[in-house]
Amino acid sequence: MKVRDLPGANIRIAKTYNSPYDRAKWTDDNEKTRRRVRRWRQEIGWYDGRVEAFALSRSYLEFDREDDYMWECTDILGQGAFGMVGKWTKFDKHGRAVDDVAIKQSELDKREVDEDGNPTVPTEAVLVKALMKQGCRNVAQLRELRFFDGARPKWRLYLEYYRYGTLHDLVQTYRARNKRRDYDDRIPEAFMWQAFHDFAQACYHMKVLRLDSMGVRSPQGDHFALHLDLKGENVLLGNAPASEECMPYPTLKVADWGMAEYTSLDDDRNSRKWKNYGTIVWMPPEQRDFGRYGEGWDRPILGGKNHPFSMKHFVWQIGANIYGLMTLDVHNKNINERVNQAEGLENMLRKHDYSCLMGYRSSYYSSELTNLVEDCLRIDPARRPSPYELLGRTQDGLARYTDRYRKTGEHPRLKL
Repeated sequence: MKVRDLPGANIRIAKTYNSPYDRAKWTDDNEKTRRRVRRWRQEIGWYDGRVEAFALSRSYLEFDREDDYMWECTDILGQGAFGMVGKWTKFDKHGRAVDDVAIKQSELDKREVDEDGNPTVPTEAVLVKALMKQGCRNVAQLRELRFFDGARPKWRLYLEYYRYGTLHDLVQTYRARNKRRDYDDRIPEAFMWQAFHDFAQACYHMKVLRLDSMGVRSPQGDHFALHLDLKGENVLLGNAPASEECMPYPTLKVADWGMAEYTSLDDDRNSRKWKNYGTIVWMPPEQRDFGRYGEGWDRPILGGKNHPFSMKHFVWQIGANIYGLMTLDVHNKNINERVNQAEGLENMLRKHDYSCLMGYRSSYYSSELTNLVEDCLRIDPARRPSPYELLGRTQDGLARYTDRYRKTGEHPRLKL
């Protein structure tokens, strides 16, 4: 199957002409089915017939039908404009759980077709697979994908399941604990640095990404991957690193690459076609108001409404995510308000080197951490750290905590 915007690329894809809603074998057990459906209806406010048909369907992960019958949907994880995600568990003949996978089902995206209107491999899958082959451990792992070629074509992406939830869930956990016990407990700085460094490693791999490992000839020029929707809900908490050199905190896994693009600064589509991609409150200034943010300033610094996005777009969203962890802010509300206010404060911004935080200090965290977050959140992309600088500074910030851990075996507890 072809890949959009990559002439000559052709990737072998699993395809079926069956309906994705063929019922799973486990649903023959009427009592088990009733119990699960009852639980889902009680727990999920948006549960409906479409979600139920998805949850009661076969996984289609295994080629052998009998092996595929061993998979059961055991949880429904989410839904959105992208489609639905559920957790499937594989049980052996003794009823023991032996494997888990997250299945993301989506309609055929109108963007993901070739010039003749034929479906192409989702850019999301191509980029994640290429990042994995390049050695990036900070993306949600893609195990398989399948195309359902019917009257209403669909894709299923089979992703590694991560049991600790998302960064958004982590913030909500701390907020709920603090409210329940009248505490002001914060996420440990040691975890902040490890999370920051995980983000920086993902950013570096996106910056230098090449597609040759996928059998695709990489375009000429300085191409890179843009995520375009990095937010707490799209960052999963994976297992701790296997290395004894690292503290045993969950590893960050950047997920939901459905809006991602492989581009360059010379790409005609960048950023003209992507102004409305992503979630408004998480957008960096250069994407706001369809690229018109700050256009009335005496010294416009953002390059105009069609100025291309660089990797500094991702750097901003990294900074916003870390700031949200530090302040226990959900949905980026604080930064969103500051950016909106800053547009009318050009002179004040210039005095603070275009920082929307205008001198960030914290009674909980070190100046090294607050300074780096502030640098990532500068209105002017040129003043934000490059992916290479971000990698170096997060490595330096993390080092004193990993050194202490190697010497003492101790690290501040993260409450999951």
